[in-house]
Amino acid sequence: KAALATIRLIKKEPELIEHLSERIITLLKDRTHGVLIATIQLIIEVISVEPETKNEFKTIVPGLVRLLRNFMSIGHSPEYDVHGITDPFMQVEIIKLLGILGANDEETSDQMNDVLAQVANSTETNKVAGNAILYECVKTVMKIKSDGSLRNLAVNILGQFLLNRDNNIRYVALNSLMNVVGEDANSVQKHRGTILECLKDVDISIRQRALDLCYLLVDLNTVSQITTELLNYLVVAPVEHKSELVSRIMGIVERFAPSKKWRIDTMITMLSIAGNHCDEGTPRIAIIFIAQAEGLQGYATHKLYKCLHE
Repeated sequence: KAALATIRLIKKEPELIEHLSERIITLLKDRTHGVLIATIQLIIEVISVEPETKNEFKTIVPGLVRLLRNFMSIGHSPEYDVHGITDPFMQVEIIKLLGILGANDEETSDQMNDVLAQVANSTETNKVAGNAILYECVKTVMKIKSDGSLRNLAVNILGQFLLNRDNNIRYVALNSLMNVVGEDANSVQKHRGTILECLKDVDISIRQRALDLCYLLVDLNTVSQITTELLNYLVVAPVEHKSELVSRIMGIVERFAPSKKWRIDTMITMLSIAGNHCDEGTPRIAIIFIAQAEGLQGYATHKLYKCLHE
């Protein structure tokens, strides 16, 4: 109760934090889960209010690592059991705090790499509580100075989430991959097929998030496959989304087209699917490009005539 009350107090009077660190750390020696989880939440709040206190709390990392490792070794504990997983609430809070303490600190991150890998490999994915722990684990791995193999493991967990039947979990995975792709595009590319499958999902929010992620995955090697999938999606996309989708496809074509002929084929296919939903600039850009594509005007004319004829 004292720890929870202190959380409320420091939000109103941040200067009360002074000289509290040692007393807070002492609470981590308690064996009661309620005291431990309240203390961890208090430490998270203290660091968020006064970031400079983070260095004082780095000494608790080995203790947090031991605590987290204990959860994987004690087996079934009826008192704290949630669908076969021991106190997922506390596990999530510990992992969250590790992420805060390890951010931008290689030495501190090294102390937690092994236990995070252990959590990622041993937590069950067929339970909601397990997925909550894994999701927090992924966020922490991406936040700290983790090694390449651990980051790859985290992305693979998100790839597993994409195969889950629960749309909420799949949406969370797509959202997380959006944040990861800028730092580790190669690991995300391995799950490109699964991401493209999400474009066929009945849930529009899943389709839209997958679409946003697809744009970030386009490069010279993937442009043909991803553009084909985007054109397939354009056929079934809601009318109100077609204009934006066409603009994005045009952007991809302009940046990554492997050849002029491929660019003409793609633009004509796109216009034949969604011409009525394009803004005025799109056909104009297509006309200018065809006019300047020496040696391909005849090919483009025949292709356009065939589309009109059909």
